[in-house]
Amino acid sequence: MRRPAAPRLLCLLLCLASAAHLAPAADLAPAADRTAHSLWALHGARNTVYLMGSIHVLRASDYPLDKALMDAYADSASLAMEVNLAAVDLADVQKDMLASALLPAGTTLRTVLGRERYDKARELARDAGADLTLFDPYAPWFVAEAVTQLEIQRQGFEAQSGVEMFFLARARTDAKSVVGLETVQDQIALFTALPLSTQADYLVSSLEDAHDLPQELDAMVAAWRHGDAAWFAAEIAREFGADSALYQSLLVARNRHWLPRIEAMLKTDQNVLVIVGTGHLVGHDGLLDLLQKDGIVATQQ
Repeated sequence: MRRPAAPRLLCLLLCLASAAHLAPAADLAPAADRTAHSLWALHGARNTVYLMGSIHVLRASDYPLDKALMDAYADSASLAMEVNLAAVDLADVQKDMLASALLPAGTTLRTVLGRERYDKARELARDAGADLTLFDPYAPWFVAEAVTQLEIQRQGFEAQSGVEMFFLARARTDAKSVVGLETVQDQIALFTALPLSTQADYLVSSLEDAHDLPQELDAMVAAWRHGDAAWFAAEIAREFGADSALYQSLLVARNRHWLPRIEAMLKTDQNVLVIVGTGHLVGHDGLLDLLQKDGIVATQQ
C-alpha cells in the first residue's frame, strides 16, 4: 500500500513501529448480523461523534457510498476534517508547497541522493513515467509525493473524488459548518522537518513500490469498504514499521494533537462527523486506541 491518504496534496497513511503492537484496543468487531464499515461512533452525554476513516483519493466508480456513511453525515450538524478544505486556497497551497520543497542553494536532488542512488531512482522514475531530472531543485519528500500522485491519477483515482471532497460538497449545499484539525502548512512542515537522508530513503522506497500500486489500491478500497481495520494496520506496519521515528512524527504526534479536540466534541449537544485518514484510527496509538485509554469506547457501525 502506497500512501493512499491525501486530498490535501500530500499522501499520508502512516506507520506503526511493529506488527506486534497492531491489535486495535477499541471494539473493532462488528455485530455478527451486519456488514462493518470504516465508521465508528462515540457517545457523549447528549450527542454522538462519528469517526469516519477516509480514503483521500477515490474513483468516480467507487460511488455511491454505503448507506451507513451517508446516515452518519445526515445525523451530524457539522464536520471536522484533517484540514478545512473549504478554507483552503489551492493556488496559495501550491505556492507554499513548492517554496517549502525547494532545496537550499547549491544543493540538488542529485547531490542529496548521491550518484548511485540517484541513478537508481532516475531509472525507477522512468519506469513510472516520470522524468527525475525535472525535480532536481526539490527535496526528496516532494518528489516522492509528486510521482506517487502521478501514478495514482493514472489509475483513475482523484482527490476530487475522495471522501472529504464528497462530504465537503454536501456540507456546502446543506449549510453545515466545517472545521479543520490542523492546517496544510502543518502537514507540509511534517515533511520538511524530516532529515534529508530519511527523505531520500522515502523517495527510493516509493519508486520501488510504484509498480505494485494498482493492485494495492484495489485491495485498499476493498478493505475500506468492509471496515477491515486489521488490514489497514498490517499494511501500515509493513510499509513503515521499521522506522519508529517516522511513525511517531507523522502519525502518533498528530493523533495526540487531535485527541483533545475530538474529546471536547463529546461535551457538546450536537452530533459531529469527524473524517480522517483510516490509518489514523487503527492500531496502537491510533485514535481508537487513545480514546479507549481515556475511557471512551468506540463502536464500529
